[in-house]
Amino acid sequence: MKYCIVSIMIICSSFLSVSCTDKALEDSLKLSGENRAELERVLLHYKDNPKKKKAAEFLIRNMKWCHAEDSPFMDIYYKQVDSLQANDSIYAEEMIAFYDSIYKPERFQNMTVNFDLCTMKADYLIDHIDRAFQAWQSPWAKALSLDEFCEYILPHRLGNEPLEPWMAMYQKAFKSVADTMYNRKVDELYEVISWMVVGHRYYTPSYVPDLRPSSLLGIKVGACPAYTALGRYIYRSIGVPVVSDFTPNWANHAMGHEWISIMADGKCYPIMPGSPCRFGNHIKGGSYRISKAYRNTYGDQGGLIKDEEDIPPFFKNRRIIDVTNQYIETTDVEIADCFDTETNTHYAYLSVFDLRDWKVVAYGAKKGAGYVFKDMARNAVYLPVFYSKGNYTPAYYPVKVDEKGIVSYLNPDIRHKRRVVLTRKFMDLNPKKWLKAIIGGYFVLSREAAFANADTIHIDSLKECNYQTVTLNKAYRYMKYVPPIKTEGNMAEIELYDEKGQKLTGKVIGNYRPERMDAMETMKRAFDGNVLSSPKTVKTQNDAWVGLDLGRVVSVSKLVYLPRNDDNFIKEGELYELFYWDREWKSLGRQVGSRQLQYLEYDNVPDNALLLLRNLTKGKEERIFTYEDGKQVWW
Repeated sequence: MKYCIVSIMIICSSFLSVSCTDKALEDSLKLSGENRAELERVLLHYKDNPKKKKAAEFLIRNMKWCHAEDSPFMDIYYKQVDSLQANDSIYAEEMIAFYDSIYKPERFQNMTVNFDLCTMKADYLIDHIDRAFQAWQSPWAKALSLDEFCEYILPHRLGNEPLEPWMAMYQKAFKSVADTMYNRKVDELYEVISWMVVGHRYYTPSYVPDLRPSSLLGIKVGACPAYTALGRYIYRSIGVPVVSDFTPNWANHAMGHEWISIMADGKCYPIMPGSPCRFGNHIKGGSYRISKAYRNTYGDQGGLIKDEEDIPPFFKNRRIIDVTNQYIETTDVEIADCFDTETNTHYAYLSVFDLRDWKVVAYGAKKGAGYVFKDMARNAVYLPVFYSKGNYTPAYYPVKVDEKGIVSYLNPDIRHKRRVVLTRKFMDLNPKKWLKAIIGGYFVLSREAAFANADTIHIDSLKECNYQTVTLNKAYRYMKYVPPIKTEGNMAEIELYDEKGQKLTGKVIGNYRPERMDAMETMKRAFDGNVLSSPKTVKTQNDAWVGLDLGRVVSVSKLVYLPRNDDNFIKEGELYELFYWDREWKSLGRQVGSRQLQYLEYDNVPDNALLLLRNLTKGKEERIFTYEDGKQVWW
């Protein structure tokens, strides 16, 4: 076994290329060591069935990368996970708290690697292949070629999870669905299966190992990779061809994303188990934009870059292909020049901004003095970089590709300065949604508990998700906020001030009906001074309101309210620093935010610059932007 593991690690790290598939198959058989007889028994079993033999050869030929990871903690981990998921009385929030307590990277260190070539049993592989061929006869898969079947239905494992007879397990669990939907269109099947898992919750733990198939059957909360695995198990078991695609990093947001796509009619339809998105609308229907899209494959693709040794680790993956143009309109980006004209590297790379750094997502081949990057997403800003021995250096100015595919460079013009007014440090996708959710809401103020002879303040429009002030200068005792119907409330803070500018206090009143939390505890959130907490009620409550009894009639000078927000607007007393990019981030100065202004003003900003505003007091969310037509444009 030791010889087997060492041999596989050597051949995988050396990225040997073979010109003959028989040689690749023989390499795998050699690497299987003492387990070779099990694999040869599979090939012998199918000697009279050419298609199944080719399928078996495909699995074994590409099995050198397949392995499971194990540790002494894994048994305990699975028992805890399965026990929790079997308890239907536990809410998702409690499960997330539990998972956060066990998902500690140190618990999954020093994992034992068990390679499939050395452990695979013939009976397991034969049963899996036979069941996969049964699934191939479904109305959704029967038109697939053998090569397509091998990638979309056949693979025996997805990640580093423990091997289980998942094909049999999931066929049993979803047979009734497949039988009921037989000969129905695949989008109709998707609707049924999505309904079965739509109550599941997404969250991103700091670390999580690949869940075994049996545990995924009962999953209630999990990260995107867990749900893509669940989807592949479900769909492949009943004969729906699916692939796993991903973007290494969003073009306009931190981190990346993984999803699955159903292959039908020569097209791919992106979906996400548990997501309410319409069939095929998972990518285009979202607020985040992909930078590049890659597909995980089972078969060896030889690598995206095949003739270079010193390349970023991501591009050493031999089992991915570029599928960006299957999802979005793309543009070939050509950089005609670069900073280091003496470089001899054959490749340069394009990166997108994450939270604090640039993340490489694509490569480009040398062309003259520059480089060409194929099929790049539009409506994005990229930083061209060189790579050498683990280090990245800027290759040229940031590249902006607009929504029409027009390419321009963000070369800061330090001879021409402009004035900018900044209201946020992070893009406002979610705050815009929350603002819309309070339009139509209103405040009512009165001297009487029944709110007779009251004054009403309507919220008709808002531009910024920050503190809003309404001048009153009138005496009241009671105040209430009435949210629009079919909303959760979405009001983070409500404040009343007297004639001397002192904040008034009183007794919280209202009738909110939260789904799980105590009603009074949730209503107190509107007055707790925490900008990230907001009272919630069920969307079906059409008479909801939350308010304050001041205890006596008092002169109220103003009403201040703060919609639900992400705490990324300009805050009073917090220190900010503005940067522009010129081969590195260069400071344009620091300023302290104020409640009165809620914006920062800089007069020394170079034209055509890529900008970044950082909060030095707290927080980690920040996003690059340009300043166009008097406003921040987020990238």
